[in-house]
Amino acid sequence: MKLLNLGCGRDIKKGYVNLDKVRLEGVDVVHDLNEFPYPFKDNEFNEIYCKHVLEHIDNLIKVMDELHRISKQGGKIKIIAPYFSGQGAYNDPTHRRFFTYKTFDYFSSRGYYSNSAFKVIKRRLFFFSSKDFIKSKPYPHLLIFLSI
Repeated sequence: MKLLNLGCGRDIKKGYVNLDKVRLEGVDVVHDLNEFPYPFKDNEFNEIYCKHVLEHIDNLIKVMDELHRISKQGGKIKIIAPYFSGQGAYNDPTHRRFFTYKTFDYFSSRGYYSNSAFKVIKRRLFFFSSKDFIKSKPYPHLLIFLSI
């Protein structure tokens, strides 16, 4: 089973291909996610993990099309992103977009702007706090599981 940790930063995962745009210790593939195509074959990954990545990219539709392309049939994508109403969504000036509970419904069937068709397996709003990241009450995050 082939696994991809997309936009890993310093969160290196054993058994995964760890991709980031910065050459850090443990990063296997250096690539800017705003440049297409991604350096992978079609249908290469069984699972793609995206934690706090998609809010930083320029074109979500192109990225989702690429994730669809490099995922195997039946593959899963796990996405963790800040929820639009949480202060964590707005604190970081590098965030390009915000996510709602239904954002990924757009990609659940072939749409007008995208060729991707994912199945939303699960979605959950959860609250997270980290004293290193933010010193206030917990703020909401969105967890989405997609499959093709």
